Amino acid sequence: MMHRILSTFIFTAIALPFIACSDSEIQSSDIPQITQSIFIVPETYRKDPYPAFKTSDKFYVNVNEKIRICGGYFINGEYATAEEAMPYYNTHKWTIDNYEASATSVYYSFEKPGIFDIEFETVDHLGDSLISKAQVYVSTPETITLQSPANNYNQIDGENVNGVVLSWSLSGIDPWETATCILYANHDRLAVWRSPLGEVDCAKPVYLLGTLDADSTVFKRPVDYTVDISTIYWSIQAEIKNEKGLSEHAFSEVFNFSTKLKNNGKAIVEIPVSCKFNQYPEKSLLTGTFISAAGDTLSKISGIKSNTTVNQTFDPQSNIKFVVCDSIRTEFGCATTTFDLAPSTKTTLDTLFLLDKTKPNMVPVRTELPTASKIQFSILDNGAGVNVSKIQAFMNNDSLQIKFDDYTLSFINSCKKECKLVITAEDYAHNKAPDVYWIVKVNGSETKISGPYARLEEE
Repeated sequence: MMHRILSTFIFTAIALPFIACSDSEIQSSDIPQITQSIFIVPETYRKDPYPAFKTSDKFYVNVNEKIRICGGYFINGEYATAEEAMPYYNTHKWTIDNYEASATSVYYSFEKPGIFDIEFETVDHLGDSLISKAQVYVSTPETITLQSPANNYNQIDGENVNGVVLSWSLSGIDPWETATCILYANHDRLAVWRSPLGEVDCAKPVYLLGTLDADSTVFKRPVDYTVDISTIYWSIQAEIKNEKGLSEHAFSEVFNFSTKLKNNGKAIVEIPVSCKFNQYPEKSLLTGTFISAAGDTLSKISGIKSNTTVNQTFDPQSNIKFVVCDSIRTEFGCATTTFDLAPSTKTTLDTLFLLDKTKPNMVPVRTELPTASKIQFSILDNGAGVNVSKIQAFMNNDSLQIKFDDYTLSFINSCKKECKLVITAEDYAHNKAPDVYWIVKVNGSETKISGPYARLEEE
């Protein structure tokens, strides 16, 4: 729900001389006349509330909205700052929904909806009281829930002879609020909120009438209704007004439904397939199999790249399984999804991601080498690929300057005798290389590398 912009309010008490009624000398015309007001401002507002905030006898806020409730004084009709008013009173007290405080301002938020009383009492040096009262209307958060057709429903008749029933629910309207709803719909997902169809009753479903089949102007190409479906995106906006005429807006999600194909009952499925975090999609080679509920092979695919869409046509049936594997970037393994196909429908599934769950592999290029040579390690990952920015090397806890090229990490041998070498690495799928270390031993002109050894948690 959009957060309500806190409007400006003041509740002003009846102007009364802030004096003791029994004292004739205090009632003299030269005694200052004092009145007080209750202000509600946003929590972040730090200036004096007057004159930016106007008079009102009711306040409207949202549940958990952070506000500052503060009192203000007027001396002979002129606003007085907190410091200017101090000589004229002894104490003041707030009572907010049975909560009491003695500060000039109270930071507050209401945790539940309803109507709450506020009382601001000021006592002067003679013990007389001035009391101001107000009410705060705390609104329930509004929510619009689209109900029918179900999101992604794909069995609507494109000619739409009887109309499509669109239904939703609007919750959170308080007794002091009224709501007006607007229906939006378009064939273009991005244009929905720019396409109002008109005002509708928030509490009643509506019939969407007229043909739903999009023409070539929508597709921007010739249309073949045996393979092309028309998708309609729709949403609801509600304007909620309170008794003061102040309004806010609530917005639904955007749902969609699609028309049926005009064919012999065959069903089409489209499955976007991607190797997640793959830095080399052109190097992937996917193979897949469609399997019926009875376990029979319906169709096979091969030779497709990552980040493509698989398109197949079948007889309508339930519980079709699709298994796809990467035969080249083998660390991505396989992924599976199951779906149903109704007659004359075209179903587009969510993207099916193959996931790399394998850690990068790390081995020294040579375990024995001339001391003057650079130390080299191969860091291999046959999945998402090694993330160069995550590679680090430490010799006896000292960071080393490294170079990584063509899967090979190299750095100068800085060890003098025996050193502990730690290399950290990670692939783009966030799999970290094994947490190990290596021992580098230098003996004159020769260097030997042994390991790997498991690192203890405290190391």
